Amino acid sequence: MIQVELPSLREEKNCVFITSEIIVSGSPFSLWYKFPLKLKNFLVTENLDAFLVAILTLGLKKGEDIYLKGALSARLNYSLNHYLIPALCLANPNFSKIRIFTEDLNEEDLNVGNIAGTGLSCGIDSFATYFDHINEKGAYKIEYFTFFNVGSHGDFGGENSRKLFHRRLKSVKEFSEKVGKEIIDVDSNLSEILKMNFQEAHSFRNISCALHLQKLFKNYYYASAYRLDHFRLNFADTSDSDLLYLSFLSTESTNFYSSVSQYSRVERTKLISQYTETYNYLNVCTEPNENKTFINCSRCYKCLRTQLTLDLLGKLDFYSNVFNLREYQKAKNSYIGDILEKNSKSPLDIELIEYLKNTKSFNAFSVVLYTCKAFINLRKKALRKFLKVKFGRK
Repeated sequence: MIQVELPSLREEKNCVFITSEIIVSGSPFSLWYKFPLKLKNFLVTENLDAFLVAILTLGLKKGEDIYLKGALSARLNYSLNHYLIPALCLANPNFSKIRIFTEDLNEEDLNVGNIAGTGLSCGIDSFATYFDHINEKGAYKIEYFTFFNVGSHGDFGGENSRKLFHRRLKSVKEFSEKVGKEIIDVDSNLSEILKMNFQEAHSFRNISCALHLQKLFKNYYYASAYRLDHFRLNFADTSDSDLLYLSFLSTESTNFYSSVSQYSRVERTKLISQYTETYNYLNVCTEPNENKTFINCSRCYKCLRTQLTLDLLGKLDFYSNVFNLREYQKAKNSYIGDILEKNSKSPLDIELIEYLKNTKSFNAFSVVLYTCKAFINLRKKALRKFLKVKFGRK
């Protein structure tokens, strides 16, 4: 059984740590989150919601029940036991259905902030979330951006991930200042404890950070990866099921929403391209190299997908400060050929192909040409692999 102790707060210079002692398979761990000191009074010590959500997938993976030596939100307790845990076990056959034991259930609404927040990575989805809510008021108005270090900068944490976290934080802070919003940056050692692939549980890792701030956020928007009509239980990536999972992670104090799920990725890209504030900050790159001339490498699959979309929208030139457009032009037709030719297409590939085919600038001849080229290259790779296995040739 996994045991979770009541959290404690510790101040250090301009920050505050909230920590819980956790025993997993007989081994003790200190799970901590580091927040700006000014948020100390908004941190939840009454409930263990955040720590439970953080380690939930670890318990499911190990098949160990979880015992909380403190209170749990009554709504979260109900959702976990009746819906969320069964859904996660349906999604992942390697998970075991476990039980959550808690010393108390808390039905109190802890929220006093009555505002909204959302994560900001300066990518398409997070920008779309912000601009889609720019005219909201009251409890639905975004007053804070968040930026978390719980796996997106490196699955297993460590110092290299922490360095990348701080490096990426710089541009996020710049954009936040530009639009007059505050940024809440949160560091944690959660990744070092879980030692799991980030995509398998990214929703739970990130929401665990937000759950610490239930007193601040009445509403929290977690940017969806896909449109509403794409939904499936997928153990490899919680993005496919966020629409379901997020509703089950809401509490009496904070509501979680799978934001911009009404839009396709092309529609989100079109939305953000209307705002000049994004022109110098858009960051979609998967390449962590800090010595890049541009924010984006311009050649990875996410860079090429975004540039092609912006190109088809007639907006690419506005982003010349963040993309190397020469590199894009070199790779453009080959990339189109690749996504047309590959057997396993993602929902975003399919969506982009449909938009491409319906665009007047679609050059059918060049695409056919490069599709043939991509097909030939694929067969060459297969032949080289066969020769290497059969005869040891390079």
